[in-house]
Amino acid sequence: MKEITDFFAKLFDSSDWPPRWHCGKWSDFHGWLYIISDLLIWAAYFAIPIIIIRFITYKKHQRFLKLYFLFAAFILACGATHFLDAVTFWIPVYRLNALMRAITAIASWLTVFSLIKLLPYAFSLKEPKLLEAEIEMRKTAEAALQLKNRQLEESRQTFKNAFDYSAIGIALVGPQGHWLAVNQSLCNMLGYTEDELLQLTFQDITHPEDLAADLAFVNQLLNREKETYQMEKRYFTKQRQVLYALLSVSLVWNDNQPSFFVSQIVDITLKKQLAIELEKKNTELQTANKELLGNINRVNEFNRIIGHNLRGPASSMINAAEYLERTENEDDRNLLLSKMKSTSLLILNTLNDLKDFLEIQLNNEVQLAPVSFNAALQNSLNILEDQVKETKAVIAATFNVETVFFPKVYLESLFYNLLSNALKYRNTLEQPVINIETTGNESGIVLTIKDNGIGINLDKYGSEIFKYRKIFHRGYESNGVGLFLTRTQLEAYNGSITVTSKVNEGTTFTIHFKLL
Repeated sequence: MKEITDFFAKLFDSSDWPPRWHCGKWSDFHGWLYIISDLLIWAAYFAIPIIIIRFITYKKHQRFLKLYFLFAAFILACGATHFLDAVTFWIPVYRLNALMRAITAIASWLTVFSLIKLLPYAFSLKEPKLLEAEIEMRKTAEAALQLKNRQLEESRQTFKNAFDYSAIGIALVGPQGHWLAVNQSLCNMLGYTEDELLQLTFQDITHPEDLAADLAFVNQLLNREKETYQMEKRYFTKQRQVLYALLSVSLVWNDNQPSFFVSQIVDITLKKQLAIELEKKNTELQTANKELLGNINRVNEFNRIIGHNLRGPASSMINAAEYLERTENEDDRNLLLSKMKSTSLLILNTLNDLKDFLEIQLNNEVQLAPVSFNAALQNSLNILEDQVKETKAVIAATFNVETVFFPKVYLESLFYNLLSNALKYRNTLEQPVINIETTGNESGIVLTIKDNGIGINLDKYGSEIFKYRKIFHRGYESNGVGLFLTRTQLEAYNGSITVTSKVNEGTTFTIHFKLL
C-alpha cells in the first residue's frame, strides 16, 4: 500500500531516473529519430479524435455515439504515451508515463468490449446489393403509398362532394350524440344553421317517444351487435314542428374504438301525413262499413221480431175471420169483430213500436228511457190472450223493481218469447203456472221467469240453448228463433240470460240487466 501512495505522491518526480539520453548509448540520429517519431505519432493520435469529434458534431443523430467517444479517448491516451516517451529523453517522468499507459489499457479494453457487443448488429447489416434491393422496394412502397394517398384524397373529395351537395340530410355524429359535421340539406330540413346544430346533440331534437328506440339501436352498434340500422323517427325542427324522417346509421371504428356515426336522414313528413290520412280514411270506411253491417243486422233482427211477435196475433185474426165466415150467430159475430178490432189495434201498436225503434237504431240515436216491466208484460199477455185462456195458465208477477232502462220493444219481445215458450211446452198433465219476479242488486236488475213445463235436457242441449234455429222438442210448431233473439237483444245492451231446467219439472230463465 505504501508503494502505491509513494507512486502517486511522486507522480511528477523525475529524480529517481536519469534522462533517457543518459541511459544506454544513444546516437544523435537514433535518439532524434525516436523522439520525432513519437511526436509525429502523438500529433496524429491527437488529430484523429479532433476529426472524430468534429464529424460527430456535424453529423447529428449518429448511431454508435458511445463507440466514437471510446475510440477518441483510446487514441488520445495512446498519443499521450508516445508524447511522454519523447519527453523522458529530457524529463524522466516514468511514473506519469506508467499511469498514462494504464489509462490507455483501460480505454482500449472498454473499446474492445463495446466492439464485441456491437458485433451481432454489425453482422446483421446487409450487403450493398441487398441494401440497393431494399431501397428499390422502399421506393416502390413509397410510390404505392403516394398512389394510395392520391386515391384517399380523391375518395375524401368524392365523399365531401357527396356530403355537401346531397339532396338528403347527412351528418357525422360523435359516440355521445354530438353533431360533428352536418350538410346544408340537413340544416334546411331542420331549420338550424350549421353552427347552431353543432352546439346540440341528436338527443336534443329527437321526439321523446322515439328516443329510447333510437338509443337502443345505437347501443347495438357500439356493442357490435349490428353494423347498421334503419328506423322511422321524429325530430323537432327549430320551430318546434314535428318532422318525420327515415334514419339510416352506420358506425366508423378507428383503432378498435368507435370514432363517429354516419347518419343519413330523409324527410318523409309528407309521405307520413298521407299515410296517416289514408289510415284515417280507412278507419272511417271501416266504421261506416261496420255501421252498415250493424244496420243490416238490425233490419234482419227487426224482420225476425216482426215474424216472431206478430205470428200469434195474425194467426188469431185468421182463425177469427174463418169462424166469422162460418157462424151466423149475431152475438158471436159481434164478439169476434170486437176481438179482431182489439187484435188489429195490438198489431198496429206493435208495428208502430217496431217502426219507431228501427228508426232510432238506424240513426244510431238510441236514448233509453225507463220502461215498466208490468206494462211490457201486459202487452205481451194481450197478444197471448187466447193461449192463456186455452191452457188456463196461472201467471203471477211480482215486480220488486218496477222499471228498467231497456228498449220497450225488446222487453216486450223478451216477455212474449219466454211466455209463449212456457205455454207451448207446458206439462199437459197439470195446470201451467208461470212465476215472474224482479229483484235488484249492486250490479243491476234480475228478472226471473219460472214455469212448471216439460223442461229441457240440459245435459244434451245445454250448449245449444241460445243458438239460432235450434229445436229441442219435436212435434211442436217452432222455428228455433225466440231464445236466440232474446239473447241477442240482451247482449246488445250488456245484458245476459241463463237457464236452469229439469225434464218434466220445469224451466227457469234468469235475465240480468246492467245498471246504466
